Amino acid sequence: MNTRVNKFLTFSFIGGDQRQLCAASLIDSSGYHVRIYGYGDYDSDLPLRIYRAESLADCIKGADVIVLPIPYTTDMKTINTPLSSVEISVSELCGTADKTGVILGGKTGEPLRGLCAKSGLTLADYSVRPEFEIMNAVPTAEGAIECAMANTPFTLNESRCMVIGYGRIGKLLSQKLRALGANVTATARRHSDIAWIKSHGFDACRTQELAEKIGECDIIFNTVPHCVLDFKALSVTKPNVLIIDLASRPGGVDFETAKELERRVIWALSLPGKVAPYTAGRIIKDTIMNIIEELGVEDRWKEY
Repeated sequence: MNTRVNKFLTFSFIGGDQRQLCAASLIDSSGYHVRIYGYGDYDSDLPLRIYRAESLADCIKGADVIVLPIPYTTDMKTINTPLSSVEISVSELCGTADKTGVILGGKTGEPLRGLCAKSGLTLADYSVRPEFEIMNAVPTAEGAIECAMANTPFTLNESRCMVIGYGRIGKLLSQKLRALGANVTATARRHSDIAWIKSHGFDACRTQELAEKIGECDIIFNTVPHCVLDFKALSVTKPNVLIIDLASRPGGVDFETAKELERRVIWALSLPGKVAPYTAGRIIKDTIMNIIEELGVEDRWKEY
């Protein structure tokens, strides 16, 4: 007799990186049926009972939950598949998915939102959930520190660091940098956030005025997803400064100006999937399970 808890609910994972593969493995270990598509040969370490689909239709036909990567696309036309050369059309996915299923993805803007609405599909963005954003900030902050350590000839201890933006990532990163002995200046736009920065014991600077202090810094971490490091700011930075941009597209750095000024910039996208895929996968798994519980999808679960 099969001792696994077998449940009729089927999860189909389409594209993404090691985070999605780890999430798929964790959901499989919880007893659910799991299918995957769009990972090339990177799925070799997964349990054999996970179904490797040979086509998109094979993977999502009859699926209760379709899990897309974060971000779900990088070109607004195809699903993001960094581990595979296969091209998966967003419109084809929406046209093939069962109307009774739920699509979960990261950064689900257009055209996915419009196509799902037109097709009557239920769509939810797991990347904007508070529990995801809070927990995902941890591997992002740790990855940023790892990136800084690997790309500087000095210790973080006694270095001068600036963290632009005092949101979830900015708060955690500032705390971890200080724990390593760095001198930290954090920036924010709102006066209330400046007050929080000061109350946490960091030097504070308004983001609108960062050019006044940025020239003192050895390492600059940006978390703001729009251009804050423009010519005015970049031109007063140290020639050997290291800039680590943690912001999602379009980023927070004027990359052309940085190149002209010969400033070293690392655009560190998707750090959780690179530095801590298991933890990042667990965060995705926990978040999507919360979503399907709230949507009532769990009512379909039936055991053999």
